[in-house]
Amino acid sequence: MGAHHHAIPEEKAWVMPGSWMKLAIALIVIGAAGTAWGFMDASWRGWSNVLIAGVYFTGVALGAAFQFAVYSFVNGGWWIGVKRIMEAFTTFLPVPMLVMLAVGLFGMHELYEWSIPEIVANDSLLQRKALLLNETGWLVRVVIYFGIWMGTTFLMRKFSRAQDETGDEKYTLLNIRVGAIHTVLFGLTITFASLDWLSSLEPHWFSTIFGVYQFIGMFVCAASFLTLFVLAMQKAGYLSWITEDHYHDFGKMMFAFGTFWAYIWVSQYILIWYSNIPEETGYYIIRQHDGWMAIFVLNLLCNWVLPFLILMPRNNKRNPKILALVAGMLLFGHWLDLYLQVMPATSHFAAHHHGATVHGPLLGLQELGPILLLGGVFILTMGKMLGTAPLLAKKDPYLQESLQHQQ
Repeated sequence: MGAHHHAIPEEKAWVMPGSWMKLAIALIVIGAAGTAWGFMDASWRGWSNVLIAGVYFTGVALGAAFQFAVYSFVNGGWWIGVKRIMEAFTTFLPVPMLVMLAVGLFGMHELYEWSIPEIVANDSLLQRKALLLNETGWLVRVVIYFGIWMGTTFLMRKFSRAQDETGDEKYTLLNIRVGAIHTVLFGLTITFASLDWLSSLEPHWFSTIFGVYQFIGMFVCAASFLTLFVLAMQKAGYLSWITEDHYHDFGKMMFAFGTFWAYIWVSQYILIWYSNIPEETGYYIIRQHDGWMAIFVLNLLCNWVLPFLILMPRNNKRNPKILALVAGMLLFGHWLDLYLQVMPATSHFAAHHHGATVHGPLLGLQELGPILLLGGVFILTMGKMLGTAPLLAKKDPYLQESLQHQQ
């Protein structure tokens, strides 16, 4: 910490800017139209895109919760100035929970071959996996996953806001403990959730690092959303205490964890390519033929190559326009990554078991509809939740470290 005590800045009471409201309504209207169009075009297509959107926004909330938890138990200080935004992100969890329950209740037979009794009856591997891969178990685990996540994030928010009232440092210690518990539980639950929601779309395929791959994608996505929200709120006249030194940290998060995403991606791909086991290679074969190769390459460009090159210079990490550009690229990249995991599998299933005529990628407003719809709801939710607590945690013991943050 620096030698000087910084005066605590005056904060404006949060009021959602009109531009946020207009953007949210536009996204909801366009997104609802695209979602409806997707279902009218083909039920499996509609549910595939709803699944992608549900997993995407689960990741936004959980990525923010993970940052909150880790920064708490490692005694981080620089992030206190944006703690309230992370807290607001975690309140969104009930929305993707409803989305995932809808997928399980109404769309399961369109997406998951293990949910079709006739297929399971003729597949000995699916029969052996039926203890885990069954409709009731899938739905029950959705409730368990979200119950755990909402429980731990509720406690983290509760202790954080109680400290606003009393200034008692015991709440910081409590959040260290809750953060540690959340991190362990998150590691376990996100692995199983990833297997349930995404990996089991191709139940004959397997990867031992699939859960880690999903986690890191969620973290990068949440860090990108955090960056954009901070920049948008500053443009609206809030968060005067955030400086280019904080921008630098946002840039470092996107740079470092985007690179970690690439490391996990390469680890999974190279090992499968090298071992050349049919049960594993099939996953990549269908993603490198019939027009998918261009998206396969674009995925790498958006999620690592371009962000890595753009954010490498120090000054670029401190430039809000460049940060906004990279954050937007990573948000699109994470959607594309999930699209590449889901759509080749579900379209292949639709072609072989539902008689659909599908050759290669489908990209249209139908694909963007659910993600835009939930994006609009997310903006409206954040506009509401950011007003439920002071934007600056004035009684946090690490506040001065955040105000004096330099690098």
